[in-house]
Amino acid sequence: MSMSSAQSTAFQTASGFTSSATTTLFVGFALTLAYLWAGWAIYSAYKGWATKNLDRNIAAASAIRAVVLCMILTAFVLS
Repeated sequence: MSMSSAQSTAFQTASGFTSSATTTLFVGFALTLAYLWAGWAIYSAYKGWATKNLDRNIAAASAIRAVVLCMILTAFVLS
C-alpha cells in the first residue's frame, strides 16, 4: 500500500529523507546481514571440513542451503 501525497510530504518533512530512501536502507541492511551470516556459515562449514570434524556431504549441504537461502531472500526482498 502506497502513501498518499500528504503522508509522503509529512514523512519527508519529519525525517528529512524520502520513504524510498528508507526502503533502500532497510533492504540493504537485511541483505547485508543475510550475506554476512551466509559467509560465516560457509566459512564455518569449510573450517569443520578442513579439520576433518565435519563430513564433506554435510559441509556441502550447509553451503548449498546458505546460498539458496540468500537467493530466495534476495528475490523476495527485491521484488
